Amino acid sequence: MHAQQQIQLIARFCEHLTDGSTDSAAWNLRVPAAHYIDQNQALRETDLLFQHRPLLVALTPDLPAPGDYVTHEAGDTPLLLVRDDAGRARAYINACRHRGVRIAEGRGHARSFSCPFHAWNWRRDGTLAGRPNSNGGFDAAGGLCDRLWERECLEIAGMIFVLLEGGGLEQKVRSMLGDALADIENYRIGNTVYFDSRVAERNCNYKFIVDGFCESYHIAALHKDTLSPYYYNTPGLCDQLGETVRMIGVRRSIDKEFSKPRQDRRLLQHGTTQYIMAPNVILTYQVDHIQFWRIYPLNGADRCRIEFSLYWPQPMDEAAERKSRFNVDVIWKVLTEEDFPQSLAIHRNLVSGAVPELIFGRNEPALIHYHEILEAVIGTDLLTRVN
Repeated sequence: MHAQQQIQLIARFCEHLTDGSTDSAAWNLRVPAAHYIDQNQALRETDLLFQHRPLLVALTPDLPAPGDYVTHEAGDTPLLLVRDDAGRARAYINACRHRGVRIAEGRGHARSFSCPFHAWNWRRDGTLAGRPNSNGGFDAAGGLCDRLWERECLEIAGMIFVLLEGGGLEQKVRSMLGDALADIENYRIGNTVYFDSRVAERNCNYKFIVDGFCESYHIAALHKDTLSPYYYNTPGLCDQLGETVRMIGVRRSIDKEFSKPRQDRRLLQHGTTQYIMAPNVILTYQVDHIQFWRIYPLNGADRCRIEFSLYWPQPMDEAAERKSRFNVDVIWKVLTEEDFPQSLAIHRNLVSGAVPELIFGRNEPALIHYHEILEAVIGTDLLTRVN
């Protein structure tokens, strides 16, 4: 984020403090339970949001050099992400063309990939290097099984996007990011290193997990002993940048900037700057590092998988490793012990039939924008604006 933009955001924050206001939407939003728990809607979302829309599946530091790879489950789709010999990030279906066995697990570095079932060997560019002991058994198949299945992949501003179905990935990504792209470029994600990840599954709709990132209104109550002492509950800063929402939770340490001349004020070291990318990603710049969240639906509307990774600026020395470990442990503890249980409770209430709808407040603009983007993409009309 450019310095001038940080200055302007601090000025906006100061105005809110003076006026007792916050960034707000122009309307409230009524959200029926079906938006979360209807199985037919879940099928539409899987198709239109997760198959035909760009998915941010990895970051540049996940593949720092040619031959580095990482596997990823994009919902139900197994992906193998590889940096090829030319330095290009590529996305393959993680399955041998012979019998569909996965050819890699986890992350690492490989000169080639060998199927554990029949030892077929695959190059980094997805072409077949050899099928030992096959005795010409596949000669009549021609080239049908000589390349891994590949998906369109785009690396931009330190982010690696994949499109599972369809084409035009770059245009779709630029439309989705809008002005957020310039912000994210300035974080120099490519100069960070991957540190660690956490993964969990929960019995709730994936959107409930995303919702927890979309407003700071809950911090004072839910996180009163963990986060609230360090953050302003209100005001909050929220901007729509294309189809991406930028939401900034402001730390109380911002107060030290107020005594500086306006042109010397800076925001980034005093905030949690989140980019909410529908349908399932939260990319966060947190004072001195990057957090990357992906939330996927599993088997319909009632279960999801949450993946959290942390990236730290180079060099990763002993002090940086201590800080990284502290951040991973604290963040995961707060989310799993405080936020996730609320998501499960809300989901159970909606499934019970006793809670027919939710109401999003004007003081929750990121929440409103995120859900309206989902509705626009899948073409439903369940959500109702209340002016």
